[in-house]
Amino acid sequence: MKTKSILLITCCFVILSYAKAQKAGYSRNARLDVQKMNECVYLSANDFINGKMSYGHNISESKNNFRMHGIAFRNHLRIVNGSSVIKLNKDSIFGYRDRKNGCYRFYKNDVYQILNPSGKFLLYSNTSITGQPKNIHRVTNYFFSENANSPLYPLSKMNLKTVLSKDVNFNVLLDVYFPCDKDLIAFDKVNDSYLLNRIYDLSEQTICRMTHN
Repeated sequence: MKTKSILLITCCFVILSYAKAQKAGYSRNARLDVQKMNECVYLSANDFINGKMSYGHNISESKNNFRMHGIAFRNHLRIVNGSSVIKLNKDSIFGYRDRKNGCYRFYKNDVYQILNPSGKFLLYSNTSITGQPKNIHRVTNYFFSENANSPLYPLSKMNLKTVLSKDVNFNVLLDVYFPCDKDLIAFDKVNDSYLLNRIYDLSEQTICRMTHN
């Protein structure tokens, strides 16, 4: 118990200085990426990881009518660029980025928005319809994957601890920072990132590992 307390106090101190450096680097990279290209397709998970974009399009530099169609209700993605039409089967590509620079992944015939494209592990959201006919409403569901090549799982502390069981420090910090599953999606506005990712990055710091040991 004493060892865990020392670990938590030390890690809380480290996260303050670590946050400033990470925020500056992430913001610069994101701005540069947005300037280069808006809409594009990621043919594979490795393409997404390495930032390799296919069928890319910079809206500000083109007069063509570039659109992606059939994302929600068809089994293919239809790209219209001027007079050119390209069809890609959704089950054969990883995902895409839209004109608002939102990133999406296709998984088991559904589309999920990637909330943290630069995260060590990925967070996702999608919506579903629930309720009785007179009270139908949309609900936002959250998921995660260990990396872009991994399966998606519902976002919960139990699932995180199971999938990331080797990350002992992270599992300890999960119980400290996130009392309930609903807290896992908390967003740190000051540092422009999801708190869950920041805690994971923190758990990997050398000082935390040394203290835990």
